[in-house]
Amino acid sequence: MRIVWFAVLALVVGCSAALAQDEGETEEAPDPWIGCWARVYDAVHLAKHPGQKVAAITLSISAREGSSGDAPGDYRAKLTALMRDKPDTYSNPGGSRCVASGDTLSCFTDGFFLGKFSLEHAGKNMKLAINGANAHVALVPGVDLSSFVVLSPENPEHTLFLLNPAPAKTCAK
Repeated sequence: MRIVWFAVLALVVGCSAALAQDEGETEEAPDPWIGCWARVYDAVHLAKHPGQKVAAITLSISAREGSSGDAPGDYRAKLTALMRDKPDTYSNPGGSRCVASGDTLSCFTDGFFLGKFSLEHAGKNMKLAINGANAHVALVPGVDLSSFVVLSPENPEHTLFLLNPAPAKTCAK
C-alpha cells in the first residue's frame, strides 16, 4: 500500500512541476520589428556604384512612447550612416516614427527635416525603401544642421538598402 501511495504522490508532484514549468514558458514572442540591422559597403561595391553616397548604414527600431492621433506610430526608427569621403557620422535627428501596416512599417520624420521611408522584412534582413512621392531621409552630422545629406529617389543608388541583422551594440554607437 505504501508503494501505491508513493507512486500517486510522485505523479501529483511531477504533474504540478510540469504545469508550473509550462506556465513559466508561455512568454510572448519577441516583436519582429524591434532590433538592429546594418550594412557596410566594401570598396568593390562602392567602385561599381559611384553615385552611392552611403558607405555604411545602421537601422535601429525600438518601441515608441507617446503615440497620439496627431503623431501615430508604435515604433521609432533611428538611421545612422557613414558617407563616402566624409569623416562624420550622420543620423536622422530624433529618429522617425513608424506605423505598422501589414508587412510594412511606414516611417515619418517630423520637425525641420520632414521625410518618409518604408521598412519591410526580407527573411531575416530588412529592406529600407526610399521611393514614392515626398519620400526622402535627411541625415545630419552631429549638431551641424547645415551640413545635412538627403537620401531620395532622385538618386537611384539611394532607393533601396538591404540591411543584415546586427548585434544591438552595433546600433548603440
